[in-house]
Amino acid sequence: MQLFIPNQPEFRRGLLRYARKAVVSIAICGLTVTGAIAQSMPEMKLKFGHPYNESHPLAKGAQMFADMVAEKSDGKIEVEVFPNSTIGSSRDLVESIQIGVVDFALVPTTNVATFYPPLDIFYLPFLFRDNAHAYAVSDGPVGQKLYADMLEKTGIRTLGMYESGFRTITTAKTKVEMPEDMKGIKFRVVNNPLNVATFKALGANPTPMALSEVFTGLQQGTVDGQDNPVGNVKAFGFDKVQDFITLSRHQWAGIMFLADDKMWQELPTDVQDMFQQTVIETQEWERKELNAVEAKYLEEMAEGGMTVTRLTPEQTEAFQKAMEPVWTEYRGKIGEELIDAAVSAE
Repeated sequence: MQLFIPNQPEFRRGLLRYARKAVVSIAICGLTVTGAIAQSMPEMKLKFGHPYNESHPLAKGAQMFADMVAEKSDGKIEVEVFPNSTIGSSRDLVESIQIGVVDFALVPTTNVATFYPPLDIFYLPFLFRDNAHAYAVSDGPVGQKLYADMLEKTGIRTLGMYESGFRTITTAKTKVEMPEDMKGIKFRVVNNPLNVATFKALGANPTPMALSEVFTGLQQGTVDGQDNPVGNVKAFGFDKVQDFITLSRHQWAGIMFLADDKMWQELPTDVQDMFQQTVIETQEWERKELNAVEAKYLEEMAEGGMTVTRLTPEQTEAFQKAMEPVWTEYRGKIGEELIDAAVSAE
């Protein structure tokens, strides 16, 4: 049977009025649910520290987290972000999380590994094939198992993993194409035994130094080179005091989004859920943004006079071979089972 609809102006106007009411009702319901969630949020002021320059995608991701939390809580929860190591270096931030002075922090895995050594798996040189492999380890079963064990042993909760990208080698005077080119270079490294071992294996003279001190160290000649992802090289101005950059991709820099677990346990469940969801949303944005700007940064560095070197497969293989003593040493320290699980992650 065919449905008959009168073609009357009054009928059409009535139908439109009904449709408008329905749309308004749906919108009001949505606002009511959102409003109810915001109303249930407690009033809080939290501290979020990290070592990154405000122009860096990591810093922008941290601020985005704070802004989204403020919006979702209708301004009841304020997350104050402290960039540029203004409330402490990466190591200081981990310690501050443990004693409850800082609520959230972005810290590289290699710095957190000082407090929880199994995280050295993330900095085992040439472990990761590409970004997808790194994400499979950090977001998948391997990473989740590590974070749960770290929480139990240190009281530090991991909410997500931003990234700084694959690390590069920069130098003031030497174009690095082969491992032997690193011999004797005074080289700034992260203060972690694995990073020191990595550059000792290349014949360099590794010097641990906080990220906030690197520019001055390079400028004054305290060190002649350093390793950092492209985004850090640009954001911290290392390209202004270094003439050469080699895209060695020797380590992937995962940046942990940490939280004080004592603070976390006192939160209502809906606030925990909101924080966790917001971390994942900003993590996705930060990763995409970081990888999108790397090519632009490299182009700007080259235009500024920096020599950009991309290793051939044969040159990469030579660097990998130079890392064999490091792998041998850390197989025992990290564990065969964990390394195998990370290598095979998909």
